[in-house]
Amino acid sequence: MTEEGVQMNEETQVAQPVQESTPETQDESVDYKTLYLDEVQNAKKLRKRAQDAETTVQAATKERETQKVKQMKEQEKYKELYESVAPFKEKWETHESTRREALLSKLPEEDRESMSSKDIDTLEYIVKLKQDGKPTNPSHTPGISRDINIDRPWADMTEQERRHLYEESAARGWKKS
Repeated sequence: MTEEGVQMNEETQVAQPVQESTPETQDESVDYKTLYLDEVQNAKKLRKRAQDAETTVQAATKERETQKVKQMKEQEKYKELYESVAPFKEKWETHESTRREALLSKLPEEDRESMSSKDIDTLEYIVKLKQDGKPTNPSHTPGISRDINIDRPWADMTEQERRHLYEESAARGWKKS
C-alpha cells in the first residue's frame, strides 16, 4: 500500500506542472502592450470627440444669443421692455432706500457711515446680530416686590390641618419635600 501511495503522489506531482504550463503558454501568446496602446488611442479619440462636441455646442449657443440680440435691436423691443419696467424700478429704489434708512437707524451712529455702502441683506444680518447680542433686562422698580402667583393651599391652613395633611402623606409613602 505504501508503494501505491508513493506512486499516486508522484503521479499527482507530475500532473500539476503540466496543468500549470498550459496557462503560461496562453499568456505568452497575448500581447498586452499592444492591447494597452489600442485602449489609450481609443480613449484619446473619444476625449477629442467629446471636446469637439462641447465647443460646437458652445458656439451654437453663443450664435443663438447674438441672433436674439440682433432681432431685439431691429425690432426695438428692448426700449419697450425698458419703458415697461421703469415704474417698477422707481418703486424698488424708493423701497430700498427707506429700508436701508430704517436698518441704519438701528445701528450705532459711529457704524452708520461705514455700513451705508453695504447691501441690504448684509445690513439686515448685521442688525439682527446686534439685536440678538444684547439681552433685554426687565426694568427695575424700587420698592415693589415681584408679582408671584403660586397656588399654596397650605398657606391658609391652620397648624392642626397642616399636621393632619403631613401625617396622611407620610402614611401614603410620600416624603416631605
